Amino acid sequence: MEFAKLIAGVLIFCRNSRIFLLVEAVVAEDYYKTLGVQRGASAPDVKKAYRKLARKYHPDVNPGNPQAERRFKEIQEAYAVLSDADKRSQYDNFGRVDGIPGGGFDPFGRGRGRAGWQDAGGVRFDFGGAGGGMGDLGDLFGDILGGGRSRSRSRSRTRPQPGADQEMTVEISFADGVRGISLPLPVQRQVACTGCHGTGSQGGRICPTCRGRAEIISTEKLRVKIPEGIADGNRVRVSGKGAAGTNGGRDGDLYVSVKVGDHPHFKRDGDDIRSTIPITYPEAYSGTAIEVGTVHGPVLTKVPPGTNSGQTFRLRGKGVRNLKTRAYGDHLYTVEIVVPSGMSPAGEEAARRVAELYSKDPRAGLPTGL
Repeated sequence: MEFAKLIAGVLIFCRNSRIFLLVEAVVAEDYYKTLGVQRGASAPDVKKAYRKLARKYHPDVNPGNPQAERRFKEIQEAYAVLSDADKRSQYDNFGRVDGIPGGGFDPFGRGRGRAGWQDAGGVRFDFGGAGGGMGDLGDLFGDILGGGRSRSRSRSRTRPQPGADQEMTVEISFADGVRGISLPLPVQRQVACTGCHGTGSQGGRICPTCRGRAEIISTEKLRVKIPEGIADGNRVRVSGKGAAGTNGGRDGDLYVSVKVGDHPHFKRDGDDIRSTIPITYPEAYSGTAIEVGTVHGPVLTKVPPGTNSGQTFRLRGKGVRNLKTRAYGDHLYTVEIVVPSGMSPAGEEAARRVAELYSKDPRAGLPTGL
């Protein structure tokens, strides 16, 4: 039977020419078996197994089920030991941990409440009272377990584990995406429970603060800066605002995914902005100066004589700022000749005169089919 399950032994040792008999029987829980992990399991594997079982047997999930509640308490006790480097080392070496209910043999007699020597049929039993030679006894058990007390004092350090990254999505207007904005965001983070220091238990019982989950949800109001020129689908990283790390590991990061709304007039094309500007036939034929609205404000520009409908012009540096280069894109506007909707004799006469200006058929050379 494994050491952590049962230790029963009779030890005979000599002190001052007298023979003493030490008897100690221990029945303790196998914490590794309780969590379903191997004895050499890593800290992340132990935590993963604990979380899986805790979710399965949590009282909130199994209301009114005493078996599940009992199993949940066993899981809490096992994790409280195996998640702590010092307690795990003591448990691995001696099969019990001081202060944990259900433990077994305590080689140094701490907290046992037994002192002095007791006689039983002429054979005296030493249960570790003051001056009872526990230094010799510790050395004796150290030799049996291998490595002496120096072995029991060695502590394996649990490797720090970084916290998980978290992600949330925010929606902003087209204008806020172009100009940038600072948003107050309520962020919920998973952090280690301060009541039980992330173990899920206090004194062998379920932690009343986190109810055995080892973590609590902390709501924090952050002010997140959305940079100028953010595009739809871009993410903003807020360092250290994800889930809390364990064993001294760094906290995870918060990634804010940005959804940018549309604009009825401006269309974004990378760092460029596109728009359509209606003009009249006389303006297209003779040329004119027009005002073009941009994301940076109005710009006065020229339409050259003989401009065709659908022709595109460029206003440099009037687009969106690039997040990496910090340079601005351009504004591209396409003119569209608007035909008057009202019909009149004067309009028909003007149309005939305009038709005389065409020296050739504008549709000449176009294919008539495939």
